[in-house]
Amino acid sequence: MEFKPVDRVPYWWFGAWASTLDRWHKEGLPEDVHTGRYFGFDRRENLPVNFGMVPAFDRVLISEDANCRTIVNNKGVKLRELKERTETSMPQFLEFPVKTRKDFLAMKRRYDPASPLRFPPWWEDDVKTLKARNYPIAIYGGTDLGFLGPVRGWTGLKTLMTLLHTDPGLVHEMMDFLAGFFVGIVEKIVENVTADYFVFWEDMAYKTGPLISPRMFEEFMVPCYRKVTDVLKEAGVDTVMVDSDGNVNSLIPLWLKAGVNTVYPLEVQAGMDPVSLRKQYGKRLRLIGGIDKRSFARSKGAIEEEVMGKVPYLVRKGGYIPTPDHSVPPDVPLGNFQHYTELIRETAAG
Repeated sequence: MEFKPVDRVPYWWFGAWASTLDRWHKEGLPEDVHTGRYFGFDRRENLPVNFGMVPAFDRVLISEDANCRTIVNNKGVKLRELKERTETSMPQFLEFPVKTRKDFLAMKRRYDPASPLRFPPWWEDDVKTLKARNYPIAIYGGTDLGFLGPVRGWTGLKTLMTLLHTDPGLVHEMMDFLAGFFVGIVEKIVENVTADYFVFWEDMAYKTGPLISPRMFEEFMVPCYRKVTDVLKEAGVDTVMVDSDGNVNSLIPLWLKAGVNTVYPLEVQAGMDPVSLRKQYGKRLRLIGGIDKRSFARSKGAIEEEVMGKVPYLVRKGGYIPTPDHSVPPDVPLGNFQHYTELIRETAAG
């Protein structure tokens, strides 16, 4: 990711749907293996640090019928969900915990960076092990580590989109608070461990563009990113990633301005093209993903066309890790996916 000579690029993926694994087991994938290791993907770990609510909300059952239940989940969101949920079903979101500044002030009490539960009970022992590692580790908080993403989780999307116009001061206050909270935890991490990379999560775009304008992104989010990325750079964490689905092309210049230099998963169906991005940004931008998972369901020839049209060029240029552009869906035969992994091994050393 630093554009230096390597023996090969890493072998990574974002996993597969549970229904995909069910299919693959029927097609010959052993049921008693660690799937990622079976396919030869490289080890990487996330630091065991909690960036979420402490304490979380109590899960409460509100009502239920034969097919559905209404609950308040552990993030304080009231929702209605199917009892027999599938990977393609989503709950109906009914109510979110933050509607006013008073609600936000109450929420802040769940985000104390000094809480002992932020770190494992034997953190000092963990640090000794981590210092002797030969694999990369990340500062990763999942959906809790970002700005628009977590605030959307507090307020709901519609309310947040409205607040940006009707009460921008509150949005600034919420995002600034999160920035300070993240810095408090990150400073404790980097006192003890040098992480290899850091990941923000946003998922703030759909197939044609972001959920907010670049102007709003620059006003509300760039200063908050900078507070965190400045601490990371001072600590030697040079690879700072953002995970966002959808078409984020218009936000990339602003992420770079904010100190975020790596983007994934580069969803092809949303218009993301890693080859074009490499040509446009050169060594300023690092890339992960961009291999169209839909090609895996078509044919081995389609997989070869997709991989060979991107990976050799990107590997030669550096700063790129090839992966499918999201989790592998259940229309992909096992044999096709194995063909993909073989192609990656052939091209990963350049």
